[in-house]
Amino acid sequence: MRILMLCSEYEGLIKTGGLADACRGITKALIEAGHEVQVLLPKYATLYALPSTHWESVYFELGSEHFGCAVRHMTQDGVNVGLVEHDQFFQRARPYDDGEHGYVDNPLRFAVFCKAAIEWCRQHQFQPDIIHGHDWQTSLAAVYLRQARAKDDYFHQTRFVFTIHNGAYQEIVSRDWYHRLGLATDNAPLNLLQQGIQAADKINTVSEGYREELLSEPAANGLADLYQQRAADFVGILNGCDYQLWHPNHDQHLVAHYDWPVLAGKETCKDWLRQQYNLPLTDVPLFVAVSRITSQKGFDYLIPALEQWLAQTSAQVLLMGTGESRYTNALFALAARYSEQCCFVMGFDEPLSHQIEAAGDFFLMPSLFEPCGLNQIYSLRYGTIPIVRATGGLKDTVQAYPEKNSTGIHFHQPTQEDLLQALMQADQLYSQPKIYRAMQQRGMAQNFSWQQAGERYQLLYQRAQHK
Repeated sequence: MRILMLCSEYEGLIKTGGLADACRGITKALIEAGHEVQVLLPKYATLYALPSTHWESVYFELGSEHFGCAVRHMTQDGVNVGLVEHDQFFQRARPYDDGEHGYVDNPLRFAVFCKAAIEWCRQHQFQPDIIHGHDWQTSLAAVYLRQARAKDDYFHQTRFVFTIHNGAYQEIVSRDWYHRLGLATDNAPLNLLQQGIQAADKINTVSEGYREELLSEPAANGLADLYQQRAADFVGILNGCDYQLWHPNHDQHLVAHYDWPVLAGKETCKDWLRQQYNLPLTDVPLFVAVSRITSQKGFDYLIPALEQWLAQTSAQVLLMGTGESRYTNALFALAARYSEQCCFVMGFDEPLSHQIEAAGDFFLMPSLFEPCGLNQIYSLRYGTIPIVRATGGLKDTVQAYPEKNSTGIHFHQPTQEDLLQALMQADQLYSQPKIYRAMQQRGMAQNFSWQQAGERYQLLYQRAQHK
């Protein structure tokens, strides 16, 4: 099949979270299966620099306005990538927001990206079998494809598959936007995610568990009826892991390599990290996290649970991330209060995130909700026991202790008390080396490859074509 992959981020070029990893992973799996894939994403100012091989112009109308864009082409690890260039919309310091609030013209910015993608296909004779869009930033491409199909036969065989990586991000704006974005007017506010769900031929989200949650409220954030209406076209496909990038035996970012059953390199990584951040080299467990610092990730109950727990344990905690100041300020205060046990690293550093995965004994993912999650999958391969709330993709990928085939620790209620019990359970588990090592071994043997996910996407594409 010929596939156009529409992304708002792509690992190796621009990344704010797991969406970038997923877009790259799906693309590589499809190419390895023999399909032709063309990736398109906006040409942000913050893109990692790559030389373009050639460029093409695209012109189109949107609402009552006329637009022109350039599409600059390049290859990234053997993948054909096109960057949609429009300086007014994409030459900004950050891709989605100013650091506090989303850009007020985001609907127009990503509508232009979507319309440019459809028109590029037509104007430059790229006739895809499947257009695969990701999250609300690409949702209007499904609508514009349907509009184009109604005009002529060029896209007669083209189908749209829409992947929802996080249903909480919907981009809801006033009804004044309908005309400006070339959409049929409605009296209700414009919900861009809803537009994609309604117009796509097939829909999926990134785990079976999250699909089930989206069929009801409050997880669906007001769209449960729509998900139920589209249930026959809506599936869950678990994200995968790129084990070429995430494997402790050859990870280029680690100070020492290791694999089961010889884990001496993991201890070296742990000692290196503790030395870097002035944590004592004592025989205690190291709990780590790499996360966006938001309410979705569970910081409302993680921070008070850590405050209570650190007062009664000798364990160490190291967290890295960026996010809301009310949480980051509290984490800095916690690290100052327990300087011998706790460290908070403000920011995000890709090589350091690998080192943190390798160094930890336990990985904290107490998410309020989690469509899939990737760090728990990375943690399993690195022998770092995940502590997760039993929600979405977390419960799909981590088997709960003390079950026979356990690979991690679950807690269920999004409360300080439940999480505190999980932390105490982890402390107890670490004091039983035989049981802890057996759990490490089971986790490191897990396989969540993108090849498996790619096979399921191919089936979804085939069903879309025969709809």
